[in-house]
Amino acid sequence: MLQVHNLSKSFQDQVLFSDVSFTINKGERVGLVGRNGSGKSTLFKIIQNQESADEGEVSFPNLYTLGSL
Repeated sequence: MLQVHNLSKSFQDQVLFSDVSFTINKGERVGLVGRNGSGKSTLFKIIQNQESADEGEVSFPNLYTLGSL
């Protein structure tokens, strides 16, 4: 399962998201929708370890594979 705990990210004075927490269980598929600039791509980059969060953590088992389109 993918777990996100108290994740926060901002750029300069713009807060994209703050204290975000969720769990995605094995076999679940999730879609994320929102306006341009709301932080969707940034969230995926943080989950894929391509970018760092200001606060919080992302954890999942070592054998998990993440995919995105």
